[in-house]
Order: sequence, then C-alpha cells, then structure tokens
Amino acid sequence: MILVGQYDSPVTRRVAVALHHYGMPFSRDARSIFADAVAIGRISPLTRVPALILDDGEVLIDSTAILDHLDEQAGDRALCPASGPLRRQILQLTALAQGTMEKAVAVIFERKFHPPAHQSAAWLSRCLGQTRAGLDELARRLVGPFACGASLSHADVMITTLIWYLRDRMDEGLSPVAHAPLISLADRCETLPAFQAAAISEFEKTPR
Repeated sequence: MILVGQYDSPVTRRVAVALHHYGMPFSRDARSIFADAVAIGRISPLTRVPALILDDGEVLIDSTAILDHLDEQAGDRALCPASGPLRRQILQLTALAQGTMEKAVAVIFERKFHPPAHQSAAWLSRCLGQTRAGLDELARRLVGPFACGASLSHADVMITTLIWYLRDRMDEGLSPVAHAPLISLADRCETLPAFQAAAISEFEKTPR
C-alpha cells in the first residue's frame, strides 16, 4: 500500500498511525498538495489527502473511509468496535476533533492566502470561536486514561494529531489550562510506538 500525503495533515497522520498500530506495511508518497498539486490531483480528484493506494491499484480517499477499510482488515484489533455504544462514542468524539481541525484550517488558510487587508475579521472570529468551542467540548467529554475509556481508539489518534497541528500552526486557540486534559492525552499518545513511527519530519513542519 502507498499512503499519499504529508504528516503535517492531521488526517493523513491519523491513517499512518493506524497502519503502524495494525502492523500493516506501507510506503509513502509525501508530495505536497500545493507544490505538487497536479500530481496529487491525478491520484485524488479533489487534490486532497490522504489517499491510500491499495496493492491492487484501487485508490481510497478520505481518512474516515480509509480507516473503515483498515478496521475491517484489522478485525478484533480495530481502534473502533464494529457496533455498539462505544463505537458511537468513538465516532462522535473523532468527528468532533476532525471538525475542530477543519475550523482551525479555515483560520490558517484565510491568513495564509489573503493579505491582511482582504481577510474577513468576521470569518476569522467565527472560525476561531468554533475551534475553541470544539476544544472545550473535547476536553469536557474525556472519560478515562484515553478519550473513550481504558484503550486507545481513533478518537485519541485524531485528538493527538489535532493538538500537534494547533501547537505548530495556531496555538492561540489552545489554552494550557482549559485544554490541559487534551494536551496531556496528546503528550502521552505521542510516546506510543505507532505515533513515534509516524513522527512529523522537519520538512513536513514547514507549510508547502
């Protein structure tokens, strides 16, 4: 399998963490959606990452769809059960973390692609407020040593990749007091082998 995307994308990195956690071998295509947009567009029609090229050549897009396939292959080792209340809890917390990330990305892109005179203060305020609200709710919902209890799940992975992204790109949205449970969770997860194996390189820390 080939994972397409750079690890500074939280949703690309969450797929990489799952692949390492499941012990599924893969190689990487770490081209940029900006610098290598044409090449990425030939793989993923929306020029978005991640994409996962399976061994038979089939291309899966969208991290949630990719992880659904990987979970099916992982069976009992999956980071989300196949059914039941815990599955719903994990999926809801994961969706909340991913939605929070999307609002943070909206702030970052508004600042990156529009000069200050053309930035919408109302839009920035709204998206930053949504980012903080998402983080507040995530912190409120944590229930155990991991996000949804005693075991690592996709919710922990998404929260951890989100926290790294905010620290690197927009730490004004992250409160060391109000969001301390999220920061602590992310710090612990970053020490786990699957996260270490999907560490972000210095090259990927620089937006391209």
